[in-house]
Amino acid sequence: MLILNMKKLFIAVLALGLAGCSSTYVSKMNDPSRKDVKIDGYEIHVVHPGGNQYEAFGGETFDADAVKLKKAQITAIEQVSGCKVTEAEYSNAMFRKLSAEVSCK
Repeated sequence: MLILNMKKLFIAVLALGLAGCSSTYVSKMNDPSRKDVKIDGYEIHVVHPGGNQYEAFGGETFDADAVKLKKAQITAIEQVSGCKVTEAEYSNAMFRKLSAEVSCK
């Protein structure tokens, strides 16, 4: 009985975890502000949550160089926004995402 309950708990936790991961990615992929650009062979998706904030994600491959991908994401944001990235934070917790602030001076 204990093993059966543990299996149910594991399945429930796993399902919730996967749903959370996919909904974040799916919501960004469905964002109406999303623009897709090709930079250095990477397909980068850029979304504009508002103000001077932009996010870039995509370009994932198993052999992706994190430094090159980050540079490509910054370039993609600058290309889409027409502005200069002044601050950026990179995260690869769920998927490789770069959150950036831009300046349009």
